[in-house]
Amino acid sequence: MFGLFFTPKAENDKYATFMRSSAGVAVFIGAADDKAHWVEVGRACERFLLQATTMGVRCAFVNQPVEVAALRPQFASFLGLGAQRPDLVLRFGRGPKLPPSLRRPVQAVIV
Repeated sequence: MFGLFFTPKAENDKYATFMRSSAGVAVFIGAADDKAHWVEVGRACERFLLQATTMGVRCAFVNQPVEVAALRPQFASFLGLGAQRPDLVLRFGRGPKLPPSLRRPVQAVIV
């Protein structure tokens, strides 16, 4: 059933529409592929997202270009990053506020 509703062309078209409708795209890069730099990238992204939220800017992750290890170097080359590593990709812009994601109660996840 999944293959009937989700095809590569349909997904590509959907994401192309998302990207074209966004005000911008942010790529967070690390200087190296190690835990310290992953944390540094995460902190930079967190600061970006918090500031965007205070300004009423909506953000959505679009990490497909960096999720496949074999494609990541191609993406880095396309961006002209040299030895730096793209770790996170998100799009941002103005848009309607969506309902919050469903969350489990804290008691269900704290041991």
